[in-house]
Amino acid sequence: MNEKPLEIGAIPKFIFRVAPFFLSFLLFQTPLFLVVSPVPLFILTLKNRAWVSASALFTNLAILALLNDPKALWVAGFFWLGVGILFPFLIRRTGKIQQSAAISYVFLIQVILAALVVLGRNVGLGPVEYVRGEVFQIMDQLILNPQGAIQELVEAEGRGGLYRKIMTELPSGILISLLLSFWVNLLFASQLVRGFLSKSFWSRYKNPEWLVWPTLVSAALFAFADKAPYLIGLNGFKLFMVLYGLQGLSILSFFLNKAGIQGFFRTAIYGIALFIGSPVVVSAGFFDLWFDFRKKFGQI
Repeated sequence: MNEKPLEIGAIPKFIFRVAPFFLSFLLFQTPLFLVVSPVPLFILTLKNRAWVSASALFTNLAILALLNDPKALWVAGFFWLGVGILFPFLIRRTGKIQQSAAISYVFLIQVILAALVVLGRNVGLGPVEYVRGEVFQIMDQLILNPQGAIQELVEAEGRGGLYRKIMTELPSGILISLLLSFWVNLLFASQLVRGFLSKSFWSRYKNPEWLVWPTLVSAALFAFADKAPYLIGLNGFKLFMVLYGLQGLSILSFFLNKAGIQGFFRTAIYGIALFIGSPVVVSAGFFDLWFDFRKKFGQI
């Protein structure tokens, strides 16, 4: 992180001061921008005291409470708190991006688990049984729509098979989505706030070395175990592969910077890497622990 004073680039100051008090709510209403809804609170927290961020959070929640159901209110509240306030607050206090993200990430996971326990107890169910019931309910609602895309999946997998597939993929889906939301919000904040992150940050990202051990354990459970250990290994392995994918993208960013590639061609290369060459990107991130590709080709 740079020590220069933070400045808001290309955003009028009065808009910046007012927008965080309603913009997160507006972004949350649009599925396309839902994941970046914490950004206004993120930017506000970088420059202001905690009570200002808390006021903006409660204002957005108050607006949301007038128009949405209680579940959406709780989801938005803790999502904004973890990504939009706690994450940048820890960055301000420690100056350490990865550690701040890890703490905020664990906080949100604990909140999700606690919420499932509470919601399950309210209807006399355990957290797993509660999730199963919610998944079945959502599936039944979607199946009632004869034009829905889920009909094809039901015909191909069967209702029971589709349910088992959803339950198998759901934990890693939630964990990965949450992880990527931290990354995306950090990316947007770095583009909107001058002096927040150096330009080389995205090409210097590296996972801690100890991460290789839970990755190998997850891979072993996925490959050789069954039942609950298999599911734990499968979902854990997917999460760790995404982390190494982010490191692979950082390596790619390093080489693009070295080659001076910017603009459209840079975006196109990222797109190809994500949608076609993702196995190569993930592999590069994983084996970077031993080969240290960026060091071999010089420092930035």
